[in-house]
Amino acid sequence: MEVPWLAVLALVAAGVAGVVRRWGAALVAGLVALGALGGLFLGARQEEMVNTVLPPGEVTVLVEALADASGRPGQDRVLVRVRSIEGPAGPVSWDGPAGRLRGDVAGWTRAGRWWVETTMYPGADPAAGSRGRDPVVWQGRVVRARPAPERVGWAAEQAARVRSLILDRLRPDADRGRALLAGFLLGDVSHMRKWEEETMRRAGLSHFVAVSGSNVALFLGAMFLVAGPLGWSSVRRAVLGLAGLVFFVLLIGPDPSVVRAATMAGLVLLARPFGLRPDIWRVIGVGVGLLLLVSPELAYSLGFQLSVAATAGVVVGTGWFHNLRPRWLATSLGAACGAQLAVAPILLLAIGQLPLWSPVANVAAAPLVVAATGLGGAGAVVGMEGLVEAGALVARAVLGIADLSSTLPQIGWTAALPLAGCGLVAISRRFRPVAVLAGSMLACLLTVFAAPHTFVGAPVRPAFVALDVGQGDALLLLGEAGETVLVDGGSDGAKVRAGLSRFGVRGVDLLVVSHAHHDHYGGLVDVIGALPVGQMWYAPFPGQAEAYLSLVEAAEQVTRVTIPSLGVHQIGSIRLEVLGPARRYASLNDQSIAIRATLGGETVLLSGDMERVSQSELEPPRVDVLKVPHQGAATSDPEWLVATGASVAVVSVGPNRFGHPSEQLLAALEQAGMDVRRTDREGDVVIGFGS
Repeated sequence: MEVPWLAVLALVAAGVAGVVRRWGAALVAGLVALGALGGLFLGARQEEMVNTVLPPGEVTVLVEALADASGRPGQDRVLVRVRSIEGPAGPVSWDGPAGRLRGDVAGWTRAGRWWVETTMYPGADPAAGSRGRDPVVWQGRVVRARPAPERVGWAAEQAARVRSLILDRLRPDADRGRALLAGFLLGDVSHMRKWEEETMRRAGLSHFVAVSGSNVALFLGAMFLVAGPLGWSSVRRAVLGLAGLVFFVLLIGPDPSVVRAATMAGLVLLARPFGLRPDIWRVIGVGVGLLLLVSPELAYSLGFQLSVAATAGVVVGTGWFHNLRPRWLATSLGAACGAQLAVAPILLLAIGQLPLWSPVANVAAAPLVVAATGLGGAGAVVGMEGLVEAGALVARAVLGIADLSSTLPQIGWTAALPLAGCGLVAISRRFRPVAVLAGSMLACLLTVFAAPHTFVGAPVRPAFVALDVGQGDALLLLGEAGETVLVDGGSDGAKVRAGLSRFGVRGVDLLVVSHAHHDHYGGLVDVIGALPVGQMWYAPFPGQAEAYLSLVEAAEQVTRVTIPSLGVHQIGSIRLEVLGPARRYASLNDQSIAIRATLGGETVLLSGDMERVSQSELEPPRVDVLKVPHQGAATSDPEWLVATGASVAVVSVGPNRFGHPSEQLLAALEQAGMDVRRTDREGDVVIGFGS
């Protein structure tokens, strides 16, 4: 077993700091140790979940909804966990990973249970774990469903009604601001698009949609404000507060951060009638200890780990900049820096990166979040649409901050350690100015040099761009008159949206899905419906994945979807000659739509994932730029690729376990005089054809 050296060193540092009575340093070192161990445990659990063997064929399962259904026409989906599987001898319990169901799920609400007939297909979304949930590793379409008979308590039933009423008044499907408002108020992100969630995470703002301490404080404050005129005693107020906390947990759902915040608030309420004023550290220690005794599995929850660490970091950081004016800025900046420092080891171990400018983004967004939550909450409770719309408007401003901040660098251990060192040194008043100056200079240098290969700004049109979306394809043709053709969209919607944003793309005239492999169409789920799409081409294939069929169905709701015919098509100044597929192939890769594009007097071969069979049946088209098929895999005929006569060969590839690209294939292209350019080394590959 690998020794967790970071945790060991952090524990030693915490012990030494405790001996010399440097309690601040001891706390920080202890949090680092907790984060290191928690991250390791979480990683092991997530790997176990991802590798779960799914039951074959159609099954009948009892599922519990982990969130409300999205409710978008044509894209109805819900996040669920399987509780049991119907077997020959009756239901058998099953503690497997989370999944997504599509189909007739409109009206499904969180914590509701249904018996569902479906087939569970692999559909990995391990990144869901980074948002505080278990990895989502399967998907399916509802064939038949019936509510599971269960007895629901009166309080839970009333909480569900209140939640439904609030959502009805928020109308979170109306626009992105209202969807985020539902996240602020209820922790409900099911109405947000995946790329918006990822944008919030990359900006370091996702904790605002993980309902926690600030929401509990607002809830209790509003409740006591209403009850105040009654003149209740501290005992009665404590009883009322505890009942309110129970209702609040039922309303929001038993997410780790909610349970942690409610438990800590409950301890404070219980102490007051006895004349006790426990300090925050005792409240944190007793609260976390009780929760882990009752539910040890919380130790595996990323949401719980981040919630505890961030709370401790906020407490420590609020006093760091007490000499700064105005006071609210000092408190906000200190809290943001403390929280970022505390959660950094957990995020780095669990995800591998963290946002560099998260403290600044949090300082800018925090007052807006409070305003949006207050306005939206008041409007939803009293039924005033004007207040709800005002809250949604402020929430859209938070999304604007997230959009800007998410494009800034994400850093790993190499950059995080010296920044953390500056933060620790800044605890000392004597060295604080030097530490702040050094940390600021380092952050600015990282902003400039952390992602040197990412092109920002609109290139001279016409141009061909291979967006850096990791392992997969997302190719742009930018016409001289503003036309835009997007061929494929990788597997990550956030990455393709970020890539389009980098080049100022606000709409697509033609969207081409070359074939039904997830690394070519997965990211397009967050393009369809989010950006205007003039029309879409796709290639049919027997037995396509459920997710691919859902994408086509969703596209048909918003644009014209066709199977392109062989021959020439014109999109403004862009000429597209569809070369294949010429027939039905056994291989899905060979079924790729192959296009020779002409723009600015230059030609580009968009080859999808063509392999040797389809290549052998097609005369090598003469082009200037070759998009190397299948991430440069050895499935292509090197002689066929060389025969295209291209001067530039572009490989769209990212980290992978398949050995892409093939060194032998690249060597053959280079020997033929081609300039080989790769997205994994260069970032966005931009080839301009303008004069």
